Amino acid sequence: MTDKISAPNVYLYAFQLYHNSEGSNNPLWQKCDNILQKFTDKKLTPDLVFPKKSQRYCEDLLLNTPLEFPTNDPQMEGFAQPLQIQDSYALWLNIGCPEDGNANNLDVSFIKKFNPENLLLIDGDDNFLGQTLLLTGSLTDDTPRDDENLRNSYLRNLADKCRNALFPDDSAPIFYRSGKLFGSPIFEYGLISDIANYRHLLVWLFEDKEADKNFNTYQQELLDLLFYRHKIIKSFQDSRKIYHELVKNYNEIEEDIKYLQQQLGKIRSSLTTADLETLKQQLKVLLGKALSYTSLLRKLEAFDNTIAINLNNYSDILQKICDTIKTDKEELSILNHFEIKTAPYMRSQIAGDLGYFKHGTDLIESAIASIRGIVEIEQAKSDRAWQEEENNSDRALQTRVTVIGVGLGVSGVAATAYPYLIKQDPPNLANFGQSIIISIILGVIAAAIAFVAIELWPKKPGN
Repeated sequence: MTDKISAPNVYLYAFQLYHNSEGSNNPLWQKCDNILQKFTDKKLTPDLVFPKKSQRYCEDLLLNTPLEFPTNDPQMEGFAQPLQIQDSYALWLNIGCPEDGNANNLDVSFIKKFNPENLLLIDGDDNFLGQTLLLTGSLTDDTPRDDENLRNSYLRNLADKCRNALFPDDSAPIFYRSGKLFGSPIFEYGLISDIANYRHLLVWLFEDKEADKNFNTYQQELLDLLFYRHKIIKSFQDSRKIYHELVKNYNEIEEDIKYLQQQLGKIRSSLTTADLETLKQQLKVLLGKALSYTSLLRKLEAFDNTIAINLNNYSDILQKICDTIKTDKEELSILNHFEIKTAPYMRSQIAGDLGYFKHGTDLIESAIASIRGIVEIEQAKSDRAWQEEENNSDRALQTRVTVIGVGLGVSGVAATAYPYLIKQDPPNLANFGQSIIISIILGVIAAAIAFVAIELWPKKPGN
């Protein structure tokens, strides 16, 4: 039993947001030209036509005519179809063997010609949504059919060899699952659990003409499914980046709060002005981190909403196919699995992250409220002490003014009344001096009495 396949073809489905790179300068078109130069002299970019403010869901960027090309190998040909779908560009590129009978029973190693220098693998920028490689081929007549176990083992082994031929090095994605699509076996490679390095490959082995016919019939729907699939996966990939940022921020905030608690624990009495200033600075820092932390949480929620919207679109297209061929989604399990298992897993992961990290918001709010409370209490104490000091200063000034006033008043009265109390005939300078001394003594006595009276007089609260 040999590893043979008939009319093998590889289809590249790649998607890129055109944000900040609209038109022919988009990296996706440059990548396409790099691939084409290995097979033909034709280029894609010179013939691209971009619509202005299109309201259509999908626009053909080559005016409904794909770029078809022969290759240097007479057994191979291909085409490139650029599209604009909503906010993104899509590239649908084919390289393979026509079904004209000249490419039957080819050795699996022939597939190596489809991917020279691994050019079909795209390492895009942040706007690159992702890619799927679909490898198709018809099974040969010597495929086992009677023994189911032998057949399944043979098909899996054949699919693995097709993958290895397409990816000659360590870039080959790992086997994920298998199933049937339109009655023919299909094998999926690429692990969602390794989301950061995710590559998606489908190996579809046509068992009869029916599968090939349905593939041609539903090519647009398949492209749409892959578009929404990659939008979902890209959102989940980006959510993992936000997750790591949240972990970092959460740990920093926890350390800040622990340090703050330690500092407060060292304070035995009322806070000093320096302590209050430190707390105010810490409050500013926490408020800034709270703003950043909340912004990250909103981004995480936005990714979940994006997944939900695109999953709904994915489900609608899959249902449309089922309605057309009059079957249920279970018959398209290789496609349905993403809807009922993979995407819900992503959403549950994000929901768990949101539930966990929202506790961080509560922690920050509690810390901020505590610091504000301490600062306000200590500030109130400080203000009250200052007010009391001011009141005491005013009261002391009033007392001094009153005492001096009483003393001066009594002295003046005594000095005025003295000549009438002691007869002075003739006037005597000694008596005049005596009157001055007596006036001063009486003034001092009166001032002392006034001071004692003021100090002993009951004070109103707050005065």
